[in-house]
Amino acid sequence: MTDATGKSFLSYRRSRSAEASLLIAAQHDHGIPTWQDQRDLNEVPTSDELRHILEDRLTANALLWITPDVETSDVIRKIEVPGILKRIRVEDGFFLIPVRAGGISYQRAGEVIDQQLSIDDLSNWNLRNVTADPIGMDEAAQIARYVLARRIQAVHRQLDPDLPLRVTLHTRTRPAFQAGTALMLDWSERFSGRETKPLTWRDVLLPALHQIASAIRLHGGGRPIIASGLPSIPAATAFGVAFLAQAGQSISWSQYTPGKPDQLWGIDAAREPAGFAFRTTERDISARDLAVLVSVAEDVEPAFSQTAKESLPAFRAVTRIFHSDHRRFDITSPQQAADIAATVIEAIRTARETYRPMGTIHLFMAVPVGLAMLIGQGLNTFGNVQTYEHIPTDGVGSYHAAASLQPSI
Repeated sequence: MTDATGKSFLSYRRSRSAEASLLIAAQHDHGIPTWQDQRDLNEVPTSDELRHILEDRLTANALLWITPDVETSDVIRKIEVPGILKRIRVEDGFFLIPVRAGGISYQRAGEVIDQQLSIDDLSNWNLRNVTADPIGMDEAAQIARYVLARRIQAVHRQLDPDLPLRVTLHTRTRPAFQAGTALMLDWSERFSGRETKPLTWRDVLLPALHQIASAIRLHGGGRPIIASGLPSIPAATAFGVAFLAQAGQSISWSQYTPGKPDQLWGIDAAREPAGFAFRTTERDISARDLAVLVSVAEDVEPAFSQTAKESLPAFRAVTRIFHSDHRRFDITSPQQAADIAATVIEAIRTARETYRPMGTIHLFMAVPVGLAMLIGQGLNTFGNVQTYEHIPTDGVGSYHAAASLQPSI
């Protein structure tokens, strides 16, 4: 039986390696783990290894990249295509997405991969087409969205009715493959250390999150989501914005704390007072923006002050959320996490009502990533929200602009 949470196999001509890299990266952006010869092929006879991979139940689907130069590839025509067809005929959940690319015609697409895959077969499988030659990031993302939709459908059909969808998000290091995980968002190659470029957020990662949330709503059967991973705080916040509380999608973060069992943090948990308060200080009456400082795992004030001297705009007001007794606060329950998230949202709403900042909300946070997700879920109607990543350049460090979010339903 095919495991629907397995890997996506990419069949392509080596002369199209640049396009293959884009297709692999786009699938990782959308949470789809992949198998590609140049990345994953072991030091064994190629033919035997390819047959083994295509027979493996943990190979969930194939993406067949049909270009004119496939005609001269014995590996694709005599090993990969027959292996893919064999899996399709079993009808156990394995799926194929064939794509015409490189300017190849519909008729020619059936010819170049030999008669093993007929034109009738291709039409039955809804042969996709891209006109750009070579493709760019936009076309690769569109193909990844096709795989994403089919994958969520397959996982939903295969899972027991009472089981959640498991999703992981990683920005720091490439995660190890985990069977049983519906989506593995691997953004590690988009990041350099703690950061990625603003354009990468805008053009790649945030659109991917939007598509993931849409696919789960459309094809996930209303299953709850359990998320986990090792993301940056801005990435976890953006993930929460993709699943705003008002959308009605049940989602929890499996929060890891060293030396303690994992806890499921959700924004709907009954609140347990954690002792956090907020205070807003007026700054520049002519300014439009609001700075929000959330100090839980660490006091953000020193790094914020240092950054403000160098690169931040003028602020209408600065709102601080803090614990009066603890500079570093250890969250011990999901109920405390829900309380802190609600306190942050209440602080922002109160500041907006009092000082009427009409510009951007700038969010500076030292919090567990699970709490960042919960705060993101509560940001609906707040307009533009600029997140920041703390960079430990010295003893204090500074904040660099990260994802610019537009949380609204």
